[in-house]
Amino acid sequence: MRTWWITLTYEWIKISRMHALLVVLAGLPLLLIYLLGSAFDSEIKPAKVAVYNADQGAMREGVDAFWQGADILPYVRPAALSSEAEVREAVQDGAADYGVIIPANYSAKLAAGESVSWHTLDGHDGSKNIAAHSIVRSYLSQVNMEVAAFKVLGPESLSGLESRQTDAAALVKVQTLGGGSDQSFGSVSAIQYYSVAYLVMFLQYGGMTGAVSLLRQKREGTLQRLYGIPASFNGVVAGIISGAALLGVMQTIIIIVFTKYVYGVDWGGAYWGIALISLLTIIAGSGLALTIASFAKTVKTMQTLFNTIIFSMTFLSGGMVAMIQNKLGLISKLNINFWANAALRGLMDGSSRVLVWQNIGILAAIAAVLAIFAIIRLPKVVKQHA
Repeated sequence: MRTWWITLTYEWIKISRMHALLVVLAGLPLLLIYLLGSAFDSEIKPAKVAVYNADQGAMREGVDAFWQGADILPYVRPAALSSEAEVREAVQDGAADYGVIIPANYSAKLAAGESVSWHTLDGHDGSKNIAAHSIVRSYLSQVNMEVAAFKVLGPESLSGLESRQTDAAALVKVQTLGGGSDQSFGSVSAIQYYSVAYLVMFLQYGGMTGAVSLLRQKREGTLQRLYGIPASFNGVVAGIISGAALLGVMQTIIIIVFTKYVYGVDWGGAYWGIALISLLTIIAGSGLALTIASFAKTVKTMQTLFNTIIFSMTFLSGGMVAMIQNKLGLISKLNINFWANAALRGLMDGSSRVLVWQNIGILAAIAAVLAIFAIIRLPKVVKQHA
C-alpha cells in the first residue's frame, strides 16, 4: 500500500509538470465545447429593441400595449426611449439589438385609410434582426389588412381597431429552422450535447497516459530497475495507472465545473451518476489503452492505434456529426462512447432512471471486460521479455 501511495504521488507530481498535456486534456475539450455549442446553438436570446413612439393620436395606446404584450416577450425585450436620436444611438452603440421608430402621423394615416409603416434600424446580430423584424412585420401586416378592409367595406370596419392592434400580438410566431432541442440534438441543447461528447472522449485520453508512462519507463529501463528493488512491483505499476485515473478525475471536475458556471450547461444535478459514469469511462479508456499497448510495444504505435479507435468511437457515437448514431444503427452502439453519452444525456434530460441504469450497466460491463483484458495482458506491457 505504501509503495502504491508513493508511486501515485510521484506520478501525479510528474503529470502536474506536463503543462502542455494538461492544456490539451483540460483546455482543448472546453474550447471544442464552446465553439461547437455556440455554432450549433439554435436558441435565440430575446432581442433588445429600442422603441420611440412619436405618435400622439388615438392609436398610440394600442401600439404601447402591443410592445408590452406577453406574446412577444420570448423574442424581444422592448425599451421605450424619448427620441429618435436615442434609438439610433442605442443601436449604433450596441446597447440595443434593433430599433423601431413609430412616426408622428401613424394614427392620422390609419384614420385616413392609408397603409402605415414604421422605420426600423438593424443591429449587429443578424438572427436577432430577423426575430425583431418578423414581429414588426407581422403586426403591421395585420394593421394594413384592416386598412384594406376599410377601403372595401367602409369606415365601420375600423371600429375597434385600437383593441385589435393589441390582439395582433397573438399572430406573432417566430421559429428557428434546422435546430431546436427536439431536432438536431435530441432532448438536450447543442452545448449540452457536445459537453457530454467531449467529456467522454477526453476522459479516455486521460486514461491513455498510464499506458504511455509504462511503455516509456519500460523502454528507458526504469521498470526493470524497479523490479529489482525490495518493494512491491505490482504496487508500482498500480500507482502509475492510478495516477492516470486521478488525472481523469481532475478532468471531470474541471470540465463539469467550468461548463456549468461559465457556459451555463445544465448537467441535471445527479452528480453521483455523473461521477460513476466518468469513473467507468476512465476505467474503460485505461483498459483499452493497456490492451493496445500490450500488442503495440512502442509508444508511437500505441498512440496511433488508440487515436484511431477513439476518433472512430467518437464519430460513430455522434460526437462529430450530431445524432448520426440514429442513422448508423447497431454499429454505433458497439463502443464505449455511445453508452457513456447515452447515460450522461439521460441524467441531463431527466430520462427514466431504469433506462439510465441500463446504459450505465452496459458501460460497466464494457469497462469490466476491458479491465480484465488489460490485467491479463499487463505483463506484456511492463516486462521486458514477457
